[in-house]
Amino acid sequence: MDGSIKLYDSRLIQRGAVQSYEGNVNSHTRIELGVDPSEKVVMSGGEDCYLRLWDMKSGELLFKDKFINSIPSAVCWPRIGGVRGVLEPKYDDQDYRSYWQDHCLGAWIGSYEGIFYMDWL
Repeated sequence: MDGSIKLYDSRLIQRGAVQSYEGNVNSHTRIELGVDPSEKVVMSGGEDCYLRLWDMKSGELLFKDKFINSIPSAVCWPRIGGVRGVLEPKYDDQDYRSYWQDHCLGAWIGSYEGIFYMDWL
């Protein structure tokens, strides 16, 4: 395992990867890869304890930060009105819905230290 992250098109699998995401550090740890609900951003943690986000189409590194001292190993994106995500508004409270619509550029990140919410607005 070399730690690389690659995107494949299942219709063109024989051609190889259609996109690569550079900079990830991983040699042996199973780390969850996350794709946001809009399918524009790819996110992963690395063994260097950094969280990285890439533009899904271009492969450009958009964000890199070390905010915990353990490997970010689980990713969950909130999704308004969808099936996935741990925080879906189930109430008719307008303030509640407005909060989550205004804070949808974030994700829940898990590690052995705990669960953290990253918001990059």
